[in-house]
Amino acid sequence: MADWVSRLVPDIRLPDGVFAARHRALRALLIMTLPVIVAMAAFQERIADLLQQPHAGHGGGLAVVWGMVGATAACAAAATGVKSPRAGSLVVSLGLLLGSAALVHAGAGLTDLHFSFFVVLGLISLYQEWLTLVLSVALVAVHHVVVGILVPEVVFSDPRAWAHPVWFGLLHAGFVLAMCAVQLAYWRFIHRAQLEMDEVQKAAAEQLRRREERYRALVQDSADVINVVNADGVIDSVSPAALAVLGYRPEDLVGTDYYRLIHPDDVTALRTREAGATEQRTEVRTRHADGTWHWHDVTVRDLTANPAVGGLVISHRDVTERREFQELLQHEAAHDVLTGLLNRGAFLKALDRALADLPAGGRLAVLYIDLNDFKPVNDTYGHEAGDQMLIAAANALQRSVLGADTVGRLGGDEFAVVLVDISLPDNAIAVATRILHALAEPVTVGGATLCCTASIGIAVSGGGRAGTDELLQQADTAMYAAKRAKATGPGWSLHGDDVSPLTVP
Repeated sequence: MADWVSRLVPDIRLPDGVFAARHRALRALLIMTLPVIVAMAAFQERIADLLQQPHAGHGGGLAVVWGMVGATAACAAAATGVKSPRAGSLVVSLGLLLGSAALVHAGAGLTDLHFSFFVVLGLISLYQEWLTLVLSVALVAVHHVVVGILVPEVVFSDPRAWAHPVWFGLLHAGFVLAMCAVQLAYWRFIHRAQLEMDEVQKAAAEQLRRREERYRALVQDSADVINVVNADGVIDSVSPAALAVLGYRPEDLVGTDYYRLIHPDDVTALRTREAGATEQRTEVRTRHADGTWHWHDVTVRDLTANPAVGGLVISHRDVTERREFQELLQHEAAHDVLTGLLNRGAFLKALDRALADLPAGGRLAVLYIDLNDFKPVNDTYGHEAGDQMLIAAANALQRSVLGADTVGRLGGDEFAVVLVDISLPDNAIAVATRILHALAEPVTVGGATLCCTASIGIAVSGGGRAGTDELLQQADTAMYAAKRAKATGPGWSLHGDDVSPLTVP
């Protein structure tokens, strides 16, 4: 039986807080309607005369009216003393029904006043207690039949009903029962819809929970620093990895300007990336808590349109070691291992760039330098001493040129220098002389003090008519001319790019 009832009438109980609030409202309504009911009972005869109906003073009608009024007042008084809202709901429901009955009786059974029962049953349905509603409907049905038999003139305004009170009572009860059936069907519909909504919400909550767990697994446990940066450039949230990667506690970064962590020279490039596609990567220098700059691989994703994020998701990965290793490889690929100077390939590229950047009417010079009598040093003192001599020569060359000039080792004991912004060949000759003097300074190698001499060929380019290979070849030719005259010459020889004959001062 209970299972059948549960299928027919679902148990949709309101939360205690909601139920209590509705109960207080209905109890207040009961108390407020009591004076209206008393007033109508007091003026029952006038109301009956106005409606041209027999008044309750005939027969036991008056006793019924005041009996209903008294019962309503008793329910109102009892409802204020019941502490439990769910227990009090039965008392309030009974009081509202008795008040509606008193209203009908005081109005001499006027048909229009019977609609008050439907209003009251609608109010009682707000409790969403099916047993209370069923009992209320049963009370209405019994009231119409029993009181209709005993005092029909206070229940029905139609004289025909006075002769057949049972049938008219059952007719009224039928309408009330129909309303109850509609209400129960509505409850079932609401219950089914609520169950479906609960399932959808439960599935959504479970999906959200899994996403949050995945987020925690990806963000909270990630070795990368993940920031959420709003439209104002302020950090809204940051992952715990900030402490290990940046040296900052996450709570110290939240609410601060994100871009203060980025090197000033890299901010513009980073903002340009942000303004591009939805997701972009770049490498920028990021300030560590100890004040040093670290290279970071940065991935920027624009999730501003996502209300759950509302900003840029910027992840940082420290790539300083990789970057330094790459720079080391690039340096080693372009520099001579022994002297640290540019190797031949890098030097030729530097000469290419210098010629390409040469302004109209500008000049540059190439010095081709070959150490004299270097082989006897290796043969006499060993290769280690020869290496020391080469290092000393490289240092002498670097001391003799300006910062904008380029020095390289072409191989063996051969070096080259690119002099930029040469206004006259004499400028190149002055540098060559300075180099020869620097090389002549005594050097201790292999336990012996030696002096180094060299032959220098000079080629000056003007107007951009000579290319890299041609200019280097001219300097090489001039160097051999200087070497042939090393016994009597100054140690350098000049070859002009606009004069083909070789001049050996």
